[in-house]
Amino acid sequence: MIKSENKKTYQWLLIILIVIMALRICSYFTLFPNSIGVTRVVKVGMRFLLSGFSIFILFFLKKKHSNFSFEYSNHLSGLFYLAYALLGVASILWSTDVMFTVLQLMMLFESMVFVWAFYHLMVMGDFLTKGRASFAKILGVSVAIISVGFLIGLYNDPSTFYRDTHGGAVSRLGGFIINPNELGMLAVIGASMTYVRMREGASISWNIIFWGLSVAVLLLTQSRSSLGAFMLVTLMFILMSKSAWLKIGTFGAGVLILPILIKTIIIKDGDVGEVMSMTGRLPFWSDLITYGFPDRPLLGYGFMSISPSPFSNKFDSIHAYAASMTHNTFVQVLINLGLVGAFICIVQMTLTFVAIGKTENTKLRLTAIAMLIPVLINSATEFGIFGEANYGIYFYHLIMLMFIISKSEKIKKKRRRLYDRTVFIQ
Repeated sequence: MIKSENKKTYQWLLIILIVIMALRICSYFTLFPNSIGVTRVVKVGMRFLLSGFSIFILFFLKKKHSNFSFEYSNHLSGLFYLAYALLGVASILWSTDVMFTVLQLMMLFESMVFVWAFYHLMVMGDFLTKGRASFAKILGVSVAIISVGFLIGLYNDPSTFYRDTHGGAVSRLGGFIINPNELGMLAVIGASMTYVRMREGASISWNIIFWGLSVAVLLLTQSRSSLGAFMLVTLMFILMSKSAWLKIGTFGAGVLILPILIKTIIIKDGDVGEVMSMTGRLPFWSDLITYGFPDRPLLGYGFMSISPSPFSNKFDSIHAYAASMTHNTFVQVLINLGLVGAFICIVQMTLTFVAIGKTENTKLRLTAIAMLIPVLINSATEFGIFGEANYGIYFYHLIMLMFIISKSEKIKKKRRRLYDRTVFIQ
């Protein structure tokens, strides 16, 4: 077995991993709502700096611990995702919005490079800190820090951090910084990681605090899809518990709280019709598939482009609104990369699910499922794992790599040249 130095030596690595994770998530926020130009420069600059820094730290640690090595498995999952990305590159030739396609491809490939380096760094960091830098811990603490930032921002600048909808009758946390549904998904992932950590035997008190911060943000976003994801994840962990009293108590609390949630969050402003149409999404999807898809069924309109016209970046729906994205990652793939792209993505997701199901690492499987539930539910209503650049894609990349990259159990021996004396006999 490979030996590592005392874990105290690498406490700085745990802090660095949390900071990188938190900053990477923040790089998807509109950090300067009053200046789109400054926001773009900061976001792009932050992402490239984090990628470069992660690669630098990884090479530094690899040089210092040259006997540490990685193992790779489930290659097909990664190869099919690469095929999806390469089809996107090819779609530049027929895209109805070439500049937007190129921009989205650049961000996709940058994300792939970053995650490849960063996940290697997390695997190595978990080993060097003797398990103190687990994936769930890094992600859970990062989301808790971001949650504190949003709660402070809400108190200091509510006009920026709150978004009024339904004619001002409903206020949702996220404001001009991030889509409330996307923030809700992030909050659910944060809460999910506290469940994983508590099952690992981590500090109950700290994780309850982190859980409380995530749930507070979730409720303030008033995201119905994220609330559903939270209830599913919570139910999953409750059913896994051996405590009968915990199950009974949760059921009782659910009966009491559910009517309040239905009244305040699910049916906003008493509009049942809005719920039934999924806030206008159902007629929009119907128009996309009925009128947009038949024009280019095989290869679509180009990577992240759903508009039939080169003069507009939006699809003008007959029965709903006009939009540049479908609010459903699976419909998005079908429209922008056609049946070919949809087939590649379905196979890729199937391979990822198979990898999750067959792994013998139950801790890793549980972490992946706890992340997948909110990510996939969000993908059905927002940008999603195959949509425009967002941290849902970033999380899906991490989930994939959980089952592709791991620490090798074999010792990598250093090569040494042996100089033998040669005796010449005359």
